[in-house]
Amino acid sequence: MTTVEHTLVGIHVAFALGCHRHIGPPAVVMAGLASNVPDCDGLPMLVDMQRFEAGHRVWGHNLLAITLSSVLLGWTQHRYDWISSVSRWTVTKFLSQTMTWSPGNKSPEPASLMVYVGIAAFAQLLHLPCDMVVSGGIGLSDWAIKPFWPFRSTSFVYPMIPWGDVGPTVILMSGVILLAKLRRHVSLTSIATLVVLCGYLLVRGWSRGTLVF
Repeated sequence: MTTVEHTLVGIHVAFALGCHRHIGPPAVVMAGLASNVPDCDGLPMLVDMQRFEAGHRVWGHNLLAITLSSVLLGWTQHRYDWISSVSRWTVTKFLSQTMTWSPGNKSPEPASLMVYVGIAAFAQLLHLPCDMVVSGGIGLSDWAIKPFWPFRSTSFVYPMIPWGDVGPTVILMSGVILLAKLRRHVSLTSIATLVVLCGYLLVRGWSRGTLVF
């Protein structure tokens, strides 16, 4: 998946679970940001393509890296509330419209350290199956991930949607537009968006011959 798609999956899942109501808007932001952390292992592409090919979907796409980065994200948010601090300098029109939250305001009841760590971990774990099912395509090989690295080199991939398919982006962005329109039904809108996305996944998997009914 692309960066935009990973971000939107995290946001929609947070909305669907009601994190904006029970924990506060920073939880949604945390989910959207943490959804992309595993892709930090793609940064070597800026320096050396060989290192990128060797490390992407490996160095950051594993349970050890997810655990460590989730603890770091959760602790810094709980200690410094950097999401609210950054929001003071960032346009948050979408968030304020959907959740009546103005930039810089904290959640009425700040979440605990373990809650933020859990959100970051869950969002990153979602990243793994998303990459497993979006892989390959014309002229491209399937790019497996190694979730148990560096302890085991077992790799997993289940290519159902080819890389570059715009379907997930269209579905997820349509969900965002509906969120702005249906402000009283945020959770239901995100649930419906995720259901449609899963349905599209099954159809594309069947059309590619990966999924057999």
